[in-house]
Amino acid sequence: MKFIKVFGVFKMKILLLIFLLFQTAFVFGLVNFQYEPIVITKTELDAVQSISENEWLDFVHRGIESDNQEKSLELNLYNANVTVQNGTISHAQLLDTLPNDEALRDSEVADKILKSSVYIYNSKCAPQGVSGERCEAILGGQDLPRKSELYSECQKVLQSRRDAHYPFRRLLPRHYIDGFYRMYSENLPKPLSISKELCENRKEQHVGNGEGPQLSLAIVQWAQFISSDLSKTVVTSMSNGMPIECCSNQNYRLQPRHYHPACAPLIRENTNNRYGLATCLNYVRSALAVGNTCSFAAPEQLNQATADLDMSPLYGFTESSRRRIRLYKNGLLKSTNAEQARNSLLPMVTKEAHHFCAHRLDKEGSNRTSCFMAGDSRVNSNPFTITLYTLFMRNHNQLAMDLKKAHPQWDDEKLYQHAKLINTDIYQRIVFKEWLVTVLGKGMVNEIDKEQRKRTKDKLEPKHQVSNEFAIAASRFYLSMMPNVLHNYALKDTYTPNSDPPTDIFTLKEQLYNTNISYTSNKIDAILNAILHQRTMNMDNSYVESLVPDSARRPTHSDALAFDIQRGRDHGLQPYYKYLEICTNVKISKWDDLKQFIANEDIEKLKKVYQNWQDIDLIVGGISEIPAKDAAVGPTFQCIIAEQFAQIPRLDSNKIDVYNDNEINLNQYKDISGHDLICRNSNLKYVSSNIFEISNENPPISC
Repeated sequence: MKFIKVFGVFKMKILLLIFLLFQTAFVFGLVNFQYEPIVITKTELDAVQSISENEWLDFVHRGIESDNQEKSLELNLYNANVTVQNGTISHAQLLDTLPNDEALRDSEVADKILKSSVYIYNSKCAPQGVSGERCEAILGGQDLPRKSELYSECQKVLQSRRDAHYPFRRLLPRHYIDGFYRMYSENLPKPLSISKELCENRKEQHVGNGEGPQLSLAIVQWAQFISSDLSKTVVTSMSNGMPIECCSNQNYRLQPRHYHPACAPLIRENTNNRYGLATCLNYVRSALAVGNTCSFAAPEQLNQATADLDMSPLYGFTESSRRRIRLYKNGLLKSTNAEQARNSLLPMVTKEAHHFCAHRLDKEGSNRTSCFMAGDSRVNSNPFTITLYTLFMRNHNQLAMDLKKAHPQWDDEKLYQHAKLINTDIYQRIVFKEWLVTVLGKGMVNEIDKEQRKRTKDKLEPKHQVSNEFAIAASRFYLSMMPNVLHNYALKDTYTPNSDPPTDIFTLKEQLYNTNISYTSNKIDAILNAILHQRTMNMDNSYVESLVPDSARRPTHSDALAFDIQRGRDHGLQPYYKYLEICTNVKISKWDDLKQFIANEDIEKLKKVYQNWQDIDLIVGGISEIPAKDAAVGPTFQCIIAEQFAQIPRLDSNKIDVYNDNEINLNQYKDISGHDLICRNSNLKYVSSNIFEISNENPPISC
């Protein structure tokens, strides 16, 4: 908990701030994330308390004026065509973080608040020796001037908020040089250098070379969808909605006059390049969000997703995205063949394809790739995501058709809502009862269940906010486990164990938002079958080459690890060791203290990258850890993921009206497992009872 000792008229507002921070930081029954005490003296408080009403208004005016100056720069950049071009590496990156109109409006207001707050810090706090951290804490208790236009804009944002578009919350305080927004980067190794050192000599090793169960690629596939369901960090955009580009089209540095203030590009010096040009990959700082009240201080980053497991990547985060995916007939979602749900594919994009795929045009100037549509821009991220979205879409439509037969009098809206409800319930049950048990271990899942029951009993409202640490680091553990290649395991009418994969279905780097696979129902079956039979890569501190470009050549795709490291710094996450200490209750004071959590080989790799163990980024430290007992992740990510899932409200199927409908018995849907979901929505003959593990005790069984 964060304690602030205050004097004077700000006391009540600061106490309210303390309460909000306590609510954010304290986790009942799991891990207690505590803030370090901050003591504010009367002198420090007077630095802000002495500001007059007219001065508050003037600071707001300066913030708005600074925002207008930025718009003038953006116009010059737009006229110079310095923006993300379709089919480039930056375009593929953008689709992972594509903002919608609601996010653009929220971020613009939050940016004005930030600029106004920084003006106060520079003119009132810093000259009197008040640190940025203390100044930010004081400003958090100060409302925006109610006479200002900015206050009105802020109120409109808060009043229009629904399930999505909330700021991320924090498990530990923000970590910035100035206490507000300035990133720690000058004295830290560059993300591209870290990625190069960690990934260059990676060994192609699969999990479970010894005894015991091995993890199937379904664990990766579902992890990516679940991560997308709970979080979507989006980038800052120009005021006209155009995406910001921080590098040239050839991935070199831009000239200074073309540099947008939101740019923090990933740079690697090319010592062997005769032109002396450095590699540059686009990184635009994340969009900001108005806080839960209209006050000064540093806004948090925006989460465009909902904080519920509600399948919003399929169904959409906003009303416009929900309308886009619906057929508006018999409760169905759009597909290539709605009448044959088991063999249907996702609908193809009909317009604005650049919002879903990073098209590369062929010599004839046309695009020859598939580009699917769903409620989220990330649907075409790779074949793993396309396949799971397809399964969920098929299941919804089969449910809608079942309901239509039983209730011919129901209209489209009722059929759609009931099918969505059952589909979401099935999804949640698989997540909590199967996927989460494999990722965190049964013991930790039991702790989550206890916490959720307690919250229900105490009638505590669920939080509408996802932790920054979960979204930016812990939820992305699956990237370390992704393979370069998906092997083709022959589809057979009878199960034959230990069959060797003769061919490959795809190489991952060729499919990132620009698939060249000709999707058919049979191809979906082949990918599903391979995902269930192929083991994940080892959990370690590196990604495969499909996610990390060759450092000796010009990049052909983005560097996912470097991007994740930079985003952690952008979001002001604390260093890895601080989370490790809280999650394990072990004090870290030297490199050797990490040996009980990280293998010696991986510690030596980290030493080559980081001069100090205190500098290790959360994402790097988390994927470096040895998995906890019966879990797929190490203790730090285990406790951060558990903390988040303890906050997620779950549907109770015993209370869902459709399950108790007097006109039809739908008990057949209440216990659908991952095995059943795949059997219902594909043509596979055999599927393992536990789709997330591969072992002799878990052989594929007949559908």
